[in-house]
Amino acid sequence: MLVHRLNMRVAVAVDVGGTHLRVGLVNESGQIVRKEKKEVGANRRPKDFFQRMAGLIRETAGEKIKEIAGIGLGLPGICNFKEGVVHQLPHFPEWRDVPAARLLAEDFSCPIVFDNDANMAAVGEYWKGSAKGLNNFMMLTLGTGIGGGIFLDGKIWRGDEGFAGEVGHMTIEADGRSCACGSRGCWETYAASQAVPKGTTAETLAKAADGGDSKALAFWREYGIYLGIGIGNLAKITGVENYCLGGSIAKAHPHFMESCREEIKKRTYPRLAQKVKVLPSALGEDGNLLGAASSVFHEVSASL
Repeated sequence: MLVHRLNMRVAVAVDVGGTHLRVGLVNESGQIVRKEKKEVGANRRPKDFFQRMAGLIRETAGEKIKEIAGIGLGLPGICNFKEGVVHQLPHFPEWRDVPAARLLAEDFSCPIVFDNDANMAAVGEYWKGSAKGLNNFMMLTLGTGIGGGIFLDGKIWRGDEGFAGEVGHMTIEADGRSCACGSRGCWETYAASQAVPKGTTAETLAKAADGGDSKALAFWREYGIYLGIGIGNLAKITGVENYCLGGSIAKAHPHFMESCREEIKKRTYPRLAQKVKVLPSALGEDGNLLGAASSVFHEVSASL
């Protein structure tokens, strides 16, 4: 990972999710010139995974590969921003203390900016989305898990070693559902895709709710309650008043926002509850890509 303020024309942005690998070519005005998406697949061994990632980067960048300002990489786990190491990815069990920045640098000589994917999404929303102009907010990415990007005083708060923002793994039920992280009762087992009944998807449940299906409507109401419990906890702990929802499940926000807000009011002090705002992402799945590109163009990164 290299330290630079970069002013070249385009950057490559990489968003690694629990299900998909997405790569975009982004210019400095925030336009995604080109993007590609592939399934993550069953083989998630770090060396093999980064080789596939390098191939998709070359495919996406095409003839621009020699002109790029750098590569911004977002990964869904505990990322040591300073050292360029992924300590743990709950949905990639083979990954322990993986030198992600170095592995990517084996294929590319340009600057590489590396961070947690929810942090990248937060930067994207601050640059071009719902959080533009907000110096304090929290990004929540609702998908395979729940990622958290904490934005304080105009910048990402990472904690001492990159462990800040792992909000999906705070305990909601003391002896609740098993989680991929090895614990039980984690928030994301109740408010991410793991909460969706087997045999269906968040998308199909949203469509069913659009049609007035009572079971789908009941699911989303319960989903909103658990989401509100978590946001209420975060608001009390941090004092942050603005929460931006991204990720695939956030598309269904019309069906769960009311119960979410009702639960926040129950779980927080009245004065704070009046001020808490839950904002749907303005960027959708492109937020992570724009954040990764913005980090290349604008953020100062620690050197590997």
